[in-house]
Amino acid sequence: MSELEAAIESAWEARDGVTPASSDVRKIVDEALALLDSGKARVAEPDGSGGWKVNQWLKKAVLLSFRLNDNVPMP
Repeated sequence: MSELEAAIESAWEARDGVTPASSDVRKIVDEALALLDSGKARVAEPDGSGGWKVNQWLKKAVLLSFRLNDNVPMP
């Protein structure tokens, strides 16, 4: 497990305390999202046997980003 993956997992376990003011969590989530944006990482990837493997820690990073940003309904 990478340091970033471990940090995301730790933040996920403490997600009830994550707010837009959580700068330490924002830093690691932004780092994970940058990996996704650059294509260096994927939330789901082929597993080599015709199926898909979900990278749960990246999925959790995306979900944590919703707690870090002000979200409003779209008109």
